[in-house]
Amino acid sequence: MHERLVFAEWGVTWPRARVQRTAFTDEVWAMGGAHTTSYVTVKVDGSDRLLPECLRHKYSKVPAWMFYGIIVDGKKGPGIFWEKEWGTITAAKYDEHILPVVQRFFREHILEGYLMWQDNAPAHAAYETHLNLIEHVWNYMKNWIQEHYWEARYRVDQVPLDQLRQIVLSAWNAVPDEFIQRLYNSWWRRCQAVINAQGGPTKY
Repeated sequence: MHERLVFAEWGVTWPRARVQRTAFTDEVWAMGGAHTTSYVTVKVDGSDRLLPECLRHKYSKVPAWMFYGIIVDGKKGPGIFWEKEWGTITAAKYDEHILPVVQRFFREHILEGYLMWQDNAPAHAAYETHLNLIEHVWNYMKNWIQEHYWEARYRVDQVPLDQLRQIVLSAWNAVPDEFIQRLYNSWWRRCQAVINAQGGPTKY
């Protein structure tokens, strides 16, 4: 909590140009399934409680893709799928497969002077992660998938990997720049909320 508080006290002083130049990066396991809380309505006497349409399935294993993304200056940067043949993510594999894409993106925007923010995943060193704006992009994508793809929400185990890949890519492309810029605009409120909570949890 102390480190989080100290970071927020520093972050709240960042000028807008510093925040806009920060490239927030992260990876997420992308899969189908209901993202938000959902409820099933049944009769008072419970007579329809076990009907298929009144049940929610739980799965021990479902198709999923690891997806890595970057947002910077109020818009999306590269989005990268961790290919299945690459195996488990390690620092060496991250450097081999992800880092070259990131480095190329930064070289293409060298005049903008982007600054990189990573989470604390074992594959790479990082800032603390609780103020990483891209986390909210993942939530947007999961909500979008839940809303637009019936199969990915209700027939999770039957969605082929290649179809799921296209769904995830569509969700990434659907995130509007306006949404991302609003996240950047909220940076100082988020830092101040952490300060007010003395480093503890906030609504963000």
